[in-house]
Amino acid sequence: MLRLLGAFGAPALAMIRGVPPELQGQYASQRFNCGGAGAKEVAITEVNDDFCDCPDGSDEPGTGACAGASSQALFHCANAGSAPRLIYVSRVGDGICDCCDGSDEEALRRELCPNTCKEEGERLRSERERKLQDLRAGLEVKHATITEAQQDGIRKREELERLVAKLPDLEAQLAEVRKRKEEADAATLQQECQTELPKLREKVKSLEAKIAALEAELAKGAEGATTSTTTKVVSEYAKWMEGADALEGEEPEDPADAADAEAAEAVNGEAHTEAGKAPPSPSSESPLDKELKDLEVQVKSDQATRDRLQRELQELPEDKLGFASLRDTCLEHATAEYTYKLCFFKDAKQSFTRLGTWSGFVGAAEALFKDGDMCYGGPARSLKVVFECGAQAEVVDVSEPSRCTYQALVRHAGACEEQMAQEPSLKHPKDEL
Repeated sequence: MLRLLGAFGAPALAMIRGVPPELQGQYASQRFNCGGAGAKEVAITEVNDDFCDCPDGSDEPGTGACAGASSQALFHCANAGSAPRLIYVSRVGDGICDCCDGSDEEALRRELCPNTCKEEGERLRSERERKLQDLRAGLEVKHATITEAQQDGIRKREELERLVAKLPDLEAQLAEVRKRKEEADAATLQQECQTELPKLREKVKSLEAKIAALEAELAKGAEGATTSTTTKVVSEYAKWMEGADALEGEEPEDPADAADAEAAEAVNGEAHTEAGKAPPSPSSESPLDKELKDLEVQVKSDQATRDRLQRELQELPEDKLGFASLRDTCLEHATAEYTYKLCFFKDAKQSFTRLGTWSGFVGAAEALFKDGDMCYGGPARSLKVVFECGAQAEVVDVSEPSRCTYQALVRHAGACEEQMAQEPSLKHPKDEL
């Protein structure tokens, strides 16, 4: 029976099983319009008759007849005293109590599916109160973080603008000083060449004369050696009889060898004389050298600061300022096998294995580390970070949903949003995923 008599006999609308209150009006007439592709009309008497007439399954909201026909076919659990929810119609009449009021298992409601909505409602309210406290604390931290990050961003942008305006002149000044230094060095070298070249020529002539004299002396010594040198031969018998062993080590000196030694001593003496001269004391740093050195240090420092500021301002967009406290922060999570270390805006590791380098935010509350160490046979490791609201930053869990693809659940105030304080009107089955 689809219509009931209300007060004074006035017709009252019957509640269609499995339909939310706000959608009951769609079933008020004698004909029901199917939704979705290939829409058609069916008689209201064909609604919930355990036969799927509509392609989208909307004619069977209270039975499992259209299970699998469409993901839009859902059953509404009223759950008075707790939170209303939707479940897939494939769960209706399957012998498992999905609704706390047992409405999905009407045949078993009294025996196997008692109404537990009161107890569930109290538990949900207690859990919600705890989450609201966490949300309030998280939002307070987030707002303070955003305020500080905004002020820090203003300072960084001002500093960046100052450096960007200053660097071109500073770099041009450095180029000019380098050019002056090169010109000064070239002039000094030319002057030194002009001064030292005559001295070097005289020194070469002096050495050549000494070498000629030594060669003549060597030749004279060699000539005398051919007429006066004799070699004393001692027989083995004489060695034994007369102890001639001592004579064996006293070989007569060759005059030619003596001349060679004298020549070498003369050359070495010249070399030692030159080497013994005290090197010219290094001149103190010239003003030009000091100016160049100071400019090089200043330009290098300013360029490094400019690059760092640009990177930091790009890494944290305006809508992600709530996560600013993660900068220069590493969070760790230990399991029985590994220690995970997430260093935000840098890299992530599983003990000594690199899971990836920071790639950036990929959603409202998600971030990605990618291009980590290669797995055997591929692919490269990666780590997806899913943030949930919390006043304290911590890694809650790390899993590996697929091979070499990791996911970390991280609690952080940056994921807290004002709208989380609103009571959810209806729990959808997708919320369970």
